[in-house]
Amino acid sequence: MSQWTLRWLLEHDMDDDMTMYNCSTIEDAVGLLDSALIFGESPALIVFDHADRPTEENLKFSEQLHNAIPESWVIELVPDSMPVPLTQNGQFYIRKPVKENEWNETLDLVLLRDCSPQWANT
Repeated sequence: MSQWTLRWLLEHDMDDDMTMYNCSTIEDAVGLLDSALIFGESPALIVFDHADRPTEENLKFSEQLHNAIPESWVIELVPDSMPVPLTQNGQFYIRKPVKENEWNETLDLVLLRDCSPQWANT
């Protein structure tokens, strides 16, 4: 997905103003987000992969992301076994495995058409 995202950014001339980070742990993600938010740079997009079995810690962190950074898209990659809320209230879920064309359509939506979940028409 990182390669797909980078390719998409390059194809849309958005590579100059984008930074991508991959975090292996919630602690790493919190550290990077804290640094960005201190400088007033909310991320445009956060992708949260719940792995095969979402933990209570992951679910709590996901909720914190949505509540703390409402101007950022938070896309959650979820396994088929994970139930998602019927009313999503600006939350965005994609079932795994993700296909490249589906991911490109998602990037078109969140980075070009509806640049903030607060203003989204979806």
